[in-house]
Amino acid sequence: MRLTSGSPDNTHPVTVEKRQSRKVLGATSLAHLFHDGATDLHYVLFALWQQQFGLSMAQTGLLKMLFSGTMSAFQIPAGELGRKYGERRVLMAGTLLLTVALLLYGTSSTLIQLMILIVIGGLGASVQHPLSSSFITHYYSHRHTRIALSTYNFFGDVGKGVIPGTLSACLLIIAWGSALQWIALFGFLVTLGLYLLLPGDSKPAQVEPLAAKETHHDKPQQPAMKLPEPLRRRAFTALCVIGSIDSATRTGTLTFLPFLMASRGASATQIGLALTLIFIGGAFGKLVCGILSTRLGVIKSVAASEIITSAIVLGMAFAPLQVTWLLLIPLGVALNGTSSILYGSVAELSRPQQQTRAFAIFYTASLGCGALMPVIYGMAGDVMGVQQTLMLVALLVLCILPLLIPIRRATTFKGQSHAP
Repeated sequence: MRLTSGSPDNTHPVTVEKRQSRKVLGATSLAHLFHDGATDLHYVLFALWQQQFGLSMAQTGLLKMLFSGTMSAFQIPAGELGRKYGERRVLMAGTLLLTVALLLYGTSSTLIQLMILIVIGGLGASVQHPLSSSFITHYYSHRHTRIALSTYNFFGDVGKGVIPGTLSACLLIIAWGSALQWIALFGFLVTLGLYLLLPGDSKPAQVEPLAAKETHHDKPQQPAMKLPEPLRRRAFTALCVIGSIDSATRTGTLTFLPFLMASRGASATQIGLALTLIFIGGAFGKLVCGILSTRLGVIKSVAASEIITSAIVLGMAFAPLQVTWLLLIPLGVALNGTSSILYGSVAELSRPQQQTRAFAIFYTASLGCGALMPVIYGMAGDVMGVQQTLMLVALLVLCILPLLIPIRRATTFKGQSHAP
């Protein structure tokens, strides 16, 4: 493999390229840690805002929709902006925008002000997934992409545990607005880290068309499967629908489980701790499932993860609070385990020259559904109660099982091979 242009040492290309790949993985993992931690921080904030503003379940779902909907809507534009102005530059700008939104949350005195800031935060958060995923698939070979993505996703879930956990702990001694100021400081440091670790944006990225940029030999890409186009489309569509249902299950559970726990006597600080335990379980779930998928295969791993998720969510709907605490970490492992497997399949089931666009489409679909469903679940919850809503969430996740059939056909296609 050749070096990217502007490399400091052309005499040892393999060594320099490995060093650059490690820097890319470190920078994108750092960005994932902050962005995912800041995103899931909102689940703790929703519980606080519900008490401060007297929100119903539907209104809480609306706040979630504003953040995730904005985040979803700008996935594809973020990819296009990255190609036009440089992926590092756009990733830094989005991180800075999310940081500023967090910093200003504490100044909100009305629900309208808060909603505006939530939209700004979602806009900043939109850039991370497509651009970071693109960096990794460009700088890692097919043999190492799944492990690299699993590492990247692991750090995202570390952020989901550490950042909401930090806020929950800070609530014991300071107000939530003051705690967010410290988290925003970390966001500024992450932006600086992206500037120092990611490779400088080259001018060709501003003038080359998408196909030319993505087939450029200076960037190693993950090979895609050679499949008949109808089979590829069906498999990729099924993958996007699975990602959407998986995202809806996660957002529905995390948005309304606090309502269930509060109805059974849990305080806001205890709810924050409960969410932190779920996120900690999720960190290990993604790493373990990413490794298991290489041994058991995508189909078996996804099926097992979703069946276990459904069983635990259904059990928590009826379990007393003491038992619920015992199920939190296993729920995190199962709830988040599928995503690392799905991420690794996006590039394989997309066209070789359109992997960046494929990641953007996948994230748009999954985040869009994850944004919309909390509003629907919230409206249902206001009518029939939170327990029945969680039952609905648990049953919907089982719809993933028949959707695995097109993906299985693609992965077992006799003429299947990897495109160069």
